[in-house]
Amino acid sequence: MKSTSTDAAYQERDVQAGAGAEAAGRKARVHPAVPAGLIAGSYVLAFLLQVAGAPTGVLALALLMRLAGCVLLCTSLFWRPWQKVTGVLVTLVVPALANLLWNRELSGEDTMALRLLADVLQLACVVGGAAWLWWARRKG
Repeated sequence: MKSTSTDAAYQERDVQAGAGAEAAGRKARVHPAVPAGLIAGSYVLAFLLQVAGAPTGVLALALLMRLAGCVLLCTSLFWRPWQKVTGVLVTLVVPALANLLWNRELSGEDTMALRLLADVLQLACVVGGAAWLWWARRKG
């Protein structure tokens, strides 16, 4: 199988990333934009689908995108373990807990402004977390 220039670039970056990756013989297979893009894009997609009035089942697609992004993040060589944990907490766990809190404690028609604020804060958390992940990645 022929090696492309992209494969060679990933192999060089893996060698420069540290002895841990080299000792394990792992090679980066996913560009760092993929997990960050899936995570950020999932919430934007969910927000747009929610505004369009899509059924709940369709909104699950956005959650699956975010979960796939977090799995790719956790298996990636571009972030250190503490950055992976922080990224998953900020982009998946905290928004999910905020949404559960909203649905359980604060839901009601008289609190629509609070719901909009909660949506904007969740969007900022997810997109900001994905942007931080992109900024904090190992840059071979």
